[in-house]
Amino acid sequence: MAHHTEEIVSPAEFEKRLKGISTYQGTPYSRVHSLFEAEMEHSQQVMNLHGYLALSDAFKCVFLETIELLNTACWSKLTSPLSENYAIFIPRLSHSFLSLCGAERAAILGYPLLAYTSLRNIFDNVVLTSAAVQKFTDFYAIEGIDPKQPIDPKKILRVRKNTEFGVREIMTGKRSGLSNVCIDELAKWDALFDYETHGARLSLISTKDWMTGKAPLPALPRYRKQEFALFVNRYCEVEWMVTRLLPLVQLPGIPLPAEWIEKWDVLDDSFYLTVNSLTEEGGKQIGAAIVEFVRTKFPFSGKSLFPL
Repeated sequence: MAHHTEEIVSPAEFEKRLKGISTYQGTPYSRVHSLFEAEMEHSQQVMNLHGYLALSDAFKCVFLETIELLNTACWSKLTSPLSENYAIFIPRLSHSFLSLCGAERAAILGYPLLAYTSLRNIFDNVVLTSAAVQKFTDFYAIEGIDPKQPIDPKKILRVRKNTEFGVREIMTGKRSGLSNVCIDELAKWDALFDYETHGARLSLISTKDWMTGKAPLPALPRYRKQEFALFVNRYCEVEWMVTRLLPLVQLPGIPLPAEWIEKWDVLDDSFYLTVNSLTEEGGKQIGAAIVEFVRTKFPFSGKSLFPL
């Protein structure tokens, strides 16, 4: 039977016991060093993907510059109280950015499919945000609440589900106005999300050789081109969606500088070229479908202003 102590253990003793069970060949925690080394090796492989890294880093730079301008030049020109919708929109946008950064860190260090599943939530939140901005729904309905009614947890859940279902129909479903080819491609694209998010079915493929007795069980990150490509393709898609929402930080009478709009135009066009290359160079219809979806359901330009 396992021994469980009920005595109070000092911090030093607590650490000493753990170090004792983790020492190998005289080095404390030596086995975990192999994990860190595998992560670093994976990240070095990713460093060779110059086009992806250039686009991702340019996105981050433009986003951070936007927030910097918002916190300095724009705030100083504000003469009236912010609308509650704007006060909700900005944190949602910022959270999407930080979530994308976190997902990418995980992917670079060797966990692209784990990062891929996190894109599921970011994608949904960005779609809901765009729908609210376009008045297909509103920010309160997204949260399942009515500010004029008492909080009812059961009702909140029901309203949120109904809102998400309705928005999905308008943004990517039968009521979207998108072409049938686009709708079908997006549905198949979305199904891959579910395969991994519910049951890690894509991840389990990497263990097929162990299951058939052909190889040891993999326990360390290892660069697999197909897995990382799956993450990158969806990552660029969601980054583009966030980029399309970014100009909406501009309020009437308080536009961002013309130089910023020029940078945004270059970034937007770069995402188009990257996503469309899935069709033009890879022969996959999903590239053209994403282009149709993003341009139709995120119909904003560098000069767009927050509409609510």
